[in-house]
Amino acid sequence: MEEIHSDIAHSIPQRPPWRNVMLLLGLVLLGMSLGNLLAMAAIMALSMPQGGMGLEDVSQMLQNPQQFPNSWWYLMLLQAISHLFTFLIPGVIYWRWSEQHRVEEFVRRPLPSYLLLAIALLIVLVFMPFNSWIIEWNGNLHLPQGLQRIEEWMLRKEDELATMTRFLTNFSTGAELIVALVVIAIIPAVGEEVLFRGIIQRKIFHKIGDMHASIWATAALFSAIHLQFYGFVPRMLLGAMFGYMYAWTRNLWTPIFAHFINNAATVVIVFLSHQQVINFDIEKSDSAVSWIVALISLALTAGLLLNLKMISQRSAAINGI
Repeated sequence: MEEIHSDIAHSIPQRPPWRNVMLLLGLVLLGMSLGNLLAMAAIMALSMPQGGMGLEDVSQMLQNPQQFPNSWWYLMLLQAISHLFTFLIPGVIYWRWSEQHRVEEFVRRPLPSYLLLAIALLIVLVFMPFNSWIIEWNGNLHLPQGLQRIEEWMLRKEDELATMTRFLTNFSTGAELIVALVVIAIIPAVGEEVLFRGIIQRKIFHKIGDMHASIWATAALFSAIHLQFYGFVPRMLLGAMFGYMYAWTRNLWTPIFAHFINNAATVVIVFLSHQQVINFDIEKSDSAVSWIVALISLALTAGLLLNLKMISQRSAAINGI
């Protein structure tokens, strides 16, 4: 992984690590606050032809979206703006301001080969059964007896997020499918991978020099920031998988593509179930995976990841990277 950024390391300003952390954290918190304000302002402006919504109405909509007309579209807009300002925009500003690189340097970076992208797609798909099994296992964990209040708070947060997820995935038209793919798959794939793999994982590696530790530390942070406590382990495993893809292919487009496939697959499956093309229940699907299927899924995932590593190393040797 050390070679990933050897071509740009010379231009990174040398400053104490804590200053980099505080700068990035400050940009994320500022972007999160600004994004929420802009999203609410946009919702209030767009709702004016229907009588208008105030701040209190927007807050109520977040709690009970079913009671407000066009709330699905408003919440999708809120998700898109908030996510852009929380992840992608702070990441780009930090990359430009702190590391003094132009955005064009990232945009013009060549895509991985079709073979690597195909393997990344297969990795995501074969990993899903094992991750579903882990989701069920993680969901059945309980905190010790003395931490009941914390567990009750975690369960309330989980229920709130589950309710919002059910509402946002309740769509059935082509236009809604396109919007859902953009908001749920494309924007998070780009924004989260730029921030977590492209910046945080790389920064941790430059500090400690351990590829595996930097990948897993970033994956844990990636999972924790989503505030879904009963999905912490499966999301951390996903983050680690994206991290190894980045480290071995030396190209951020690989985990971006894999992240997109992971999110888009769920969106498309939900859409097809609403169209009654397939029989799928997103809330009951996790328990359908047996431990044998999960074990086979894990073995296939490990094999494909190692194949991705070998092909990447062979390509790097051929090209003299």
